[in-house]
Amino acid sequence: MLTNPKGKVTQGKFSFLPELTDAEIGMQIQYGLNKDYAWSVEYTDDVHPRNTY
Repeated sequence: MLTNPKGKVTQGKFSFLPELTDAEIGMQIQYGLNKDYAWSVEYTDDVHPRNTY
């Protein structure tokens, strides 16, 4: 059974991964830029699952 002791929002493919530091996020972004990946940023103040695109 999955547990969520910190009350983290757990929606989406990567939501159960550990939190990344700012340096780790930067490395992920740089990796994607080096590979010419297409990027999309999703942000919402209301994390209800109906609010997806």
